[in-house]
Amino acid sequence: MSLILKQLALGPMQNFVYLIGDPETKEAAVVDPAWNVPVIMNVAAEEGLKITHVLLSHGHYDHINGVEELVDKTDAIVCAEKKELDEFVFEGMGGLVIPKSSLKRTSVSDTVRVGSLDIEMIHTPGHTPGSRCMLIRHKMGGSSHALFTGDTLFVGTIGRADFPYSNPHDFFHSIQKIKNLDEATTFYPGHDYGASTSNTVGREKKTNPFLMAHTKENFLQLVRH
Repeated sequence: MSLILKQLALGPMQNFVYLIGDPETKEAAVVDPAWNVPVIMNVAAEEGLKITHVLLSHGHYDHINGVEELVDKTDAIVCAEKKELDEFVFEGMGGLVIPKSSLKRTSVSDTVRVGSLDIEMIHTPGHTPGSRCMLIRHKMGGSSHALFTGDTLFVGTIGRADFPYSNPHDFFHSIQKIKNLDEATTFYPGHDYGASTSNTVGREKKTNPFLMAHTKENFLQLVRH
């Protein structure tokens, strides 16, 4: 399976926005559209891609402030965890209210098909109750799977677990889901906070102290809970 993958560094908070596309059908999804929708649209046009889906890792302002504009330009389906759509995105708990009338179509499905790409939505609560990671498995070997982790996992660290709606206990279990993936999986974080812009799960398990914590007690000590 081939994949078009563009990692875009946008905005004042070191955000990564991802454009992922199917080379065959030219359908594409944007992960966490924010800060500069014209740049996203221009890159899509350069690649000859039609944006059909918006995939949200979670509902914080710095990851969703371009959703309305992008949906207005593309009529894309907005995909997120149900709890995140019901509370964070529409009620503004993440810092931005998106009117329901501006999102014409939404999906809370556990899998999303973009062209011939099957994208698995993995519920990883902790940073927020409805945080998600998104996995694209390579079907015929030769390349690693691609995982988009939002604010759940960064290179060398993890997202914050000290918000009123964060849950460090859930966070620990979510990290175990990631650790159990194929170690060759390459993950792409929601912010440029590490020594590199991506890493493999296997390397991260050997270097990230939060992934090296083998018990919940050790993990909670690291997040000072």
